[in-house]
Parts: sequence; structure tokens; C-alpha cells
Amino acid sequence: MGKVQEHKRAAKAKRQNDAPQGGARRDDVFEVEGMVEECLPNTMFRVNITHASATPLVGQELLGTLAGKMRLYRIRVLPGDSVKGYVSKYDLKKMKITYRSTQKPTQSI
Repeated sequence: MGKVQEHKRAAKAKRQNDAPQGGARRDDVFEVEGMVEECLPNTMFRVNITHASATPLVGQELLGTLAGKMRLYRIRVLPGDSVKGYVSKYDLKKMKITYRSTQKPTQSI
């Protein structure tokens, strides 16, 4: 076997060993939940954050856009829907919406 093939096999083995296994968590995003306040053009939404993994985000209004399969399958999001998504730590004013629920959150007494 030549030097080139050995080099390629070694590089491939290294890539496979370095790859994360299973559902690796991303450290550069914050998970958030909120309520859609307003629909804007180009599938953008004004979302009021109710729960977040980073507490300073709670109570803020973010600009949300549909992500991945939501955009692919044209899932409709309306004002009043509760949504889940994530915020990048690099831009704390925008979020990607990954899940939509029409159920209203229950109030505990």
C-alpha cells in the first residue's frame, strides 16, 4: 500500500474517533420557550420569551424565524401559539423556532 492510501486511512480513522457520538449538545445555543405575539413578513415572528435556559432572556421579545423541517413542511405559526426554539450566544436578539404548540400553558394555583 502506498503512502497516500495510508495517509487517507489514518485521516479517516481520526475523523471517526473525533466525531461526537449520539445526541451531542451544542454549547453555543440557549433553549427557549415563548409565545408568538405578532406575525411579520417572510415567516418572521415577534416572540415573547417565557422560559429559557439563560435567565436574562426571560421577558424579552425576540425576532423568531422558522428552522429546518418547520420551514420545509411550511408549518403555520399564528399569534398566540407557544413555541420552542433556540438562541445563539452570538446574537441574543434572534431565535430559531423548532417546535409549535397551540395548547395554552396551564396556570398553577
